[in-house]
Parts: sequence; C-alpha cells; structure tokens
Amino acid sequence: MVFFAFVGFYFMPVIAFLFIVALLRAIKKVVNNRPYTKELFWSGVLFATITWTIVILALNPNGL
Repeated sequence: MVFFAFVGFYFMPVIAFLFIVALLRAIKKVVNNRPYTKELFWSGVLFATITWTIVILALNPNGL
C-alpha cells in the first residue's frame, strides 16, 4: 500500500506526462503511416499503472 501511495503522490504527474507523450508519438506515426507498436505498448503500460494506482488508493480510504 505504501508503494502505491508513494507512486500516486510523487510519480503520477511524471507517468501522466509520459503517457501523453507516448500517445502523441503514436498519433504522429499513424498519420505518417508508420508502425506504432512500441508506442502502443508503452501507452498501455502507463495507462494501466495510472488506473491501477488510482483504484488501489480508492479502495483503501484509510490511507496507509
């Protein structure tokens, strides 16, 4: 639980920024008709990290 609280508080802005960057790179590659598998993978990993952290913190309202 402490790990998710730490990630949610300190690293979530960085993870969200990297998620947006990965999505923008994927959009740029889609427009240029190039493969975008790597960007799709990292977007999925970052999105899963964001949602998993939010869910874990929401399910434990007492904090740590």
